[in-house]
Amino acid sequence: MVRVVIVGAGPCGLVALKEMVESGHEAVLFERSGRLGGVFASATAYPNLHLTISNWAMAFSDFPDLARLHYSTAQEYLSYLDQYARHFDLDRHIRYHAEVRSATLGEDGVWSLEVQIQSLTDSEQFTLRVQADALIVATGSNGLPNTPPASLSGFTGRMIHSSQYDEAFKQEVAAKKMKVLVVGGGESGADVSAELGELSPHVTVWLRRSVCVGPRYLNKKDEMEQVAANMTVDFPANSFLEAATTNRMSAAQNVFAYGVFRRLLWCTPVLNRTLSHMSLASTASALLRNDQATYVTKNQRMCEALQAGKIEVLVAPTVSTRGRSCEFHSCAVVDGTSTMQQREFDAVVLCTGFRLEFPWIRLPGTQSLSPNPRGWYLHCFPEGLGHCLFFVGYARPHQGGVPVMAEMLSRYIAQLLRGERDLPPDYAARAQRDATASRAYYSLSPDLHTLVDYNAFLESVARRIGCEPRLPAACVLLANLHMATVLLMAVQLCCPTSSPPPLLLSLPLLPLVMIWAASTAGFFVLHDGLLIKWWFYPHWAVWYRRRGPGANPALLDGVLARVNLWKSTAITPGFVLLVLWSIPTYYAQRILSIPLFAVNAVLTVLGYRLPAAWVRPPRPKLFALHDCPWRLSDLYMP
Repeated sequence: MVRVVIVGAGPCGLVALKEMVESGHEAVLFERSGRLGGVFASATAYPNLHLTISNWAMAFSDFPDLARLHYSTAQEYLSYLDQYARHFDLDRHIRYHAEVRSATLGEDGVWSLEVQIQSLTDSEQFTLRVQADALIVATGSNGLPNTPPASLSGFTGRMIHSSQYDEAFKQEVAAKKMKVLVVGGGESGADVSAELGELSPHVTVWLRRSVCVGPRYLNKKDEMEQVAANMTVDFPANSFLEAATTNRMSAAQNVFAYGVFRRLLWCTPVLNRTLSHMSLASTASALLRNDQATYVTKNQRMCEALQAGKIEVLVAPTVSTRGRSCEFHSCAVVDGTSTMQQREFDAVVLCTGFRLEFPWIRLPGTQSLSPNPRGWYLHCFPEGLGHCLFFVGYARPHQGGVPVMAEMLSRYIAQLLRGERDLPPDYAARAQRDATASRAYYSLSPDLHTLVDYNAFLESVARRIGCEPRLPAACVLLANLHMATVLLMAVQLCCPTSSPPPLLLSLPLLPLVMIWAASTAGFFVLHDGLLIKWWFYPHWAVWYRRRGPGANPALLDGVLARVNLWKSTAITPGFVLLVLWSIPTYYAQRILSIPLFAVNAVLTVLGYRLPAAWVRPPRPKLFALHDCPWRLSDLYMP
């Protein structure tokens, strides 16, 4: 039994606690506030906050959300976390009003912690000293607001961070019709600017560069009207953003095929016009990778407000301030014709994110801790400390939610502490290689150090645990029969008549077409359309309970039964485009992967390592980042 201390009772800390307790470790969690929930229980969860990830995609794999598929409010998600804690009886392992002031690693490998406890009966405090074999840090990436940009130092009006944005400020803006500058176009910037645009006609958003935007629902309709309607009405599973970004067919494509489709989609009238315009401008320097080269704002409210004329958006690399005057240099006005570069503001709202610092973690001798998650293997295991110090909640998926990443890491940590798994001996070197690859991959957002690819990250950790999902044998056989007919038809069509293919490959075309059609029909029937759901539905975390340690396939069956294939699939223009693009590119990638894998395997055996820029782009996106093992079985598994 290992003594484990967890710091922070947000969703990531809770799931870490649950996995440690379930694995038989002696675990305690310290939370400095008076309740669980982390950011969702604090003022940082600004008014009217709706999640940008669906409730099913935010749910832990062994505790599916029983509510309909929708976008939760912060309060609803907090209620889910309360239910999760009750279900697994976690509260008895949590000490509230307990702030960890220091955690010191001794030469003997044991952690000594000083915890300041606030008495509940009076105002007195006392210090609790605790020793532990392992420390899990789950304090979140939203702890310390980033310092204001230096270019705003001359501003003399009111300045607040989004973590301070509240109803009182909104009421003041409405009453005084204040002139407000919102800095940043991430999810908080989109929400804040759209809300303030309803309260004052003088709201401006400043962006250093245009942002790439993904809508919550894959259409051009008003987003918040759909969110409200979705509270009482079931929406098709494939209408949610994560259906297009986390499905396994997309993950099976290479990054270029995946990215080019996004650019094609933005050039059609399927999505909000302003959203498409901003996304095209944002990714103009990454024509092949597009949204895969940058962080994506999963919220189109700012685009809608801009299109309706309720706010303006200025794109300028720099700004200078004096008093309440701001001058935007080399400025472009998004979706407008104004060329003015100077504005007066009463207040500035900084939606500029947060920074990471861990001054309370103290290491022996000259050993130091990098606060950059990309320096930690799998954004979790720091160099030289992977046996006793773990970070969960610092892998922010390009698509999908942070809690499920933390859950997968927690399952892995629990196995490591039980001695059932080992970290790779060269895990620190692997972390550095992945950090370099990630900076190059996310070339338009290289300094967002928590950014990871949802599918590749989950799959990488799952393969170390042994819980990567596998489909029933009948599904595997049907999928391979289908691919075999595709390959044979390709040979028939590509071989010139003067040079017929070998006898083994020269089957008549008509029977091949019939087998292809029959196998396609089988996808919709076999196991209630399991292959279709695997390829085109969101890849929810519950898939990782199908097999391996901690398996509970009934949970997956229950979730999939709630999304009837015929009722939960909307045939929309966007979905039709996705299918028409994905199927042929999927075929091409499956065939291309055979020689790519063979070359990769030979070079690996010989000890050669080609530059990442050569080998990563053509391989399936699932294996492009995060040290995800590419195996022979991947050539025939759907």
